[in-house]
Amino acid sequence: MAERTIIAPPAQHESTTVIPAWQPPPAPAASTGAETQPILRAQTGAGPQAQLNIESGPDAGNNHRAGDAALRVGRSPDNDLILRDPATSGHHARIERRGQQFWIVDLGSTNGTLVNGEPIQEKELNHGDRITVGQNAVSFAIVEA
Repeated sequence: MAERTIIAPPAQHESTTVIPAWQPPPAPAASTGAETQPILRAQTGAGPQAQLNIESGPDAGNNHRAGDAALRVGRSPDNDLILRDPATSGHHARIERRGQQFWIVDLGSTNGTLVNGEPIQEKELNHGDRITVGQNAVSFAIVEA
């Protein structure tokens, strides 16, 4: 009796993107008495302000305001709003006021920027919108100055 060899078809694998899990920052070194850099630089101006509340992710619980100057968002220390998770690009997005409206612009980030679950390149923001930058979910609200 001849022996039969059964050859299974090759497994089909879908390509996936893996976003590294956020890790807490290392414990701070001994204090030198020097102040640390603030996460958000103060912005002033007349007209509506935007309130950004980070609801979930590595920076959950932080609240920020945006005014007439553009708010640069990313992991690099030269941003106005610094997000600490590895899924956020160094220069991820910019929130800017155009007249009385606020807009968000993705700056060519690796993992993209979402507004209400939809990927965007540039989008007008409305009160109550939910922005996703890296692993952070941010609620957007318009408030009067």
